[in-house]
Amino acid sequence: MKENNKSNNIIQYLFDKDFENKTCVHCKSPMPTFASINNAIIICQQCAERHKELGYNISYVRELKDDWDPYLLSFFEMGGNSRFIRFVKKYELDDMPIENLFYTKISEYYRLLVNQNII
Repeated sequence: MKENNKSNNIIQYLFDKDFENKTCVHCKSPMPTFASINNAIIICQQCAERHKELGYNISYVRELKDDWDPYLLSFFEMGGNSRFIRFVKKYELDDMPIENLFYTKISEYYRLLVNQNII
């Protein structure tokens, strides 16, 4: 399926907004193709599969080439990979496996901040 110009613009916007968005927040694979909306992070396909197993309330996963509305993009106004990386490092959670990390109170708090655009 060929990506349309609108999806290309959104991908470019997310990559330009935060240099760290050009690599998966977890495994550092280049040019990731998915996002965890409520965590406001960009992830690769392999990590997206792990996120989907967490459930949409913990990690709502979308492909970057999907149609995005302003509401979905709003999560990235204050989020993005750089902010998430700094946040988990601050609380010394950066080495925690995905399956554990997103169930912590700190990650829950981060999602709340992203949802309210106050990070």
